[in-house]
Amino acid sequence: MSFFTLTGGALNGLLLGGLYAITALGFSMIFGVMGLMNVVHGELLVLGAYLCFFISRALGIDPFLATLIVAVLLFGVGYLLQLSIFNPVMDRGVEPALLTAFGLSIIAQSLFLFYWTTNTRSINTAYSRVGLQVFGIHLPVMYLISFGLALVLIAGFHAFMTRTYLGKAIRAATQDPETAQVMGINVKRAYAFTYGLAAATAALGGTLIGMTFSFVPSSGLSWLLKGFVIVVLGGMGSIVGTLAGALLLGVVEGLGGAFMGTGYRDLIGLVIILLVLVARPTGLFGRAR
Repeated sequence: MSFFTLTGGALNGLLLGGLYAITALGFSMIFGVMGLMNVVHGELLVLGAYLCFFISRALGIDPFLATLIVAVLLFGVGYLLQLSIFNPVMDRGVEPALLTAFGLSIIAQSLFLFYWTTNTRSINTAYSRVGLQVFGIHLPVMYLISFGLALVLIAGFHAFMTRTYLGKAIRAATQDPETAQVMGINVKRAYAFTYGLAAATAALGGTLIGMTFSFVPSSGLSWLLKGFVIVVLGGMGSIVGTLAGALLLGVVEGLGGAFMGTGYRDLIGLVIILLVLVARPTGLFGRAR
């Protein structure tokens, strides 16, 4: 195996890790703030992909412009889901909220299948299927775009959570909901806002999935599993850890694909998560809770 093959696999995997980070960010945020394993996050990604597909075609605009519209729509969907469905059941413990998320996931998949059938779709533009040659290594343009967006998005969310009043209020609601409530913070609305932000990131994640690969109504499960691997690698609830875990997974998958073939990508990710759980159960940046 040549040096260029390994280097190309590692570099492409690193850049693809940017897309992984964006798709997993919302999943990580919700767990970090509310302790909710949001298994419906994969369906939010698929919904974002479908909405971007139809809106960009209907209005004749670039998919990234359509994503701005989709992000607003999904923010509203996420806000209402948390406020009206998840908040009431979260008061009863972790299990009811998890079962509710499972139920919503099944309902969403059924609706996607009913309205949009099983046809495979992708979001195509003049630049979404082209690549650059760098020192003999082929780099897809969408990988480069995803990587850049991931850095900007992760940095923006980290700054929001650590430097703004609303971000600090969300962190206070995370660490001690009762005390935060006494201090005048509306914890339930803070949770709803967090879910709305997570759903908005799924709009961008869905767009990138559609532009880089393709999607069907059942695609959410594979991206949910990949997101779970990422947040475990990086540390459950850590925004910076989400980026680190995604980049690590991308590089390992790229190298593993170069050695063993792309058909073993998912297997490699599962092996890595087992090794990390044995060596460091809290992940790279996680803390014991």
